[in-house]
Amino acid sequence: MINKYLLSPFAKAFLFALGYGILFYVMQFLLARTGIFALEPQAHKLIAWDVGFYDDLRQHGYNPASPNTGFFIFFPWLWRLTHLGIWGMSFLNIVFFSLGFAVLVRTLKEEDKTFWLVWLTLPAVYFAFIPYTESLFFLFGALMLYAVREKKYKLLWLSLFLVSLIRAPGFFLIPAFVAMELLGHSPRDIGKGLLRSGYRYIAPILLALAINVLIQYQATGIWFVYFKTQAEHWNHIFTFPGLPFSNIDNAVHHHWLSAISMLIDAVAWVFLFRQLLLWLKNKPTADPLITLSAGYLAMVLVFLVFFSPRYGGPVTFVMGANRYTIIQPFFFVFLHFLGRQKYTLRHILFVFLLANGFWALFGAFESLDKYITIAAISNLLILSFMLYCSEEKYRWAIIPFISFNIMMQLHFFQQFITPLFMD
Repeated sequence: MINKYLLSPFAKAFLFALGYGILFYVMQFLLARTGIFALEPQAHKLIAWDVGFYDDLRQHGYNPASPNTGFFIFFPWLWRLTHLGIWGMSFLNIVFFSLGFAVLVRTLKEEDKTFWLVWLTLPAVYFAFIPYTESLFFLFGALMLYAVREKKYKLLWLSLFLVSLIRAPGFFLIPAFVAMELLGHSPRDIGKGLLRSGYRYIAPILLALAINVLIQYQATGIWFVYFKTQAEHWNHIFTFPGLPFSNIDNAVHHHWLSAISMLIDAVAWVFLFRQLLLWLKNKPTADPLITLSAGYLAMVLVFLVFFSPRYGGPVTFVMGANRYTIIQPFFFVFLHFLGRQKYTLRHILFVFLLANGFWALFGAFESLDKYITIAAISNLLILSFMLYCSEEKYRWAIIPFISFNIMMQLHFFQQFITPLFMD
């Protein structure tokens, strides 16, 4: 009986992801001991960036004079209940992420361990290995996707409620679910689709928002203080985009990750537009999970373009694009969909031309250095992935893709604990 459960697809995927997360830290220590990396991971170094706010929240709660009001409460509450330190919470997050990964693998019925590595080695996945909210969001997001697939509406309601208590991007799911409902049914059923969206999907999300608003008001005496803090401290207010998109500290050598993240978000918009045309012609549309995931990524792009800070200058700073896009179960689902297509040389050339036009939005053609570090890196990653998908004889092409991503993942963690802004 024990062997049966250990050999189940769910257990295999869970242990695979858990082993990868543990190996990630082993590699950090080994590379630091050999002098390749400058820093060993240490508890006090992990309290960097947003970890400090979560740590402050779990110890002291909301403070109207602190930017900690710009964060949701569920993760700090859970951290407080566990009585764990920095290392304990980091390991628990690896467990949460691994559970979510296993749920997603089961939902998508993906048994190819090479593709598991494609997912796990994505550079932003290291956020799941530190005391950030990404792991919990990933776990409940994966449960939500499973509930949609299996039509388990009680689990769906609960997972949607918790996802929306963990992080504000949970509210990107409102238009995503509306798109899934409408495009999954006949145009004659628009009214019923909107009604279903209301009580199945939108209600738990709005309930979670209302609870978070009330908790923050009780602690600070300020209504909607989360949004005010986000606007005042991080400059997340509506502005028209200023081009080319830039990054904090003009971090050109890592700007490719923001660019490629936003390209995937733009592809999600193209996908949704194509589904709309099929829907209007009464033709079958895609799997609801893919439509839902594309809808979420499409909303991420709207946020990045119109609500990223400009700090009073001419250009928009899209730092954090990779966090909002990549370390999400919805990105994993959409990448899985893209990875199961067959690409011809014509497709690859077409994508190459369109992508290089897109890189211009990030200033890739301003100098040779920018072209190499923004466009060339992204082009090679896309080419490697598309070749891997195209034919069996090109399956080897995923090796440089995975290898490069592992190196970047390890490197970005080093930046995080330095602490330098990762992107």
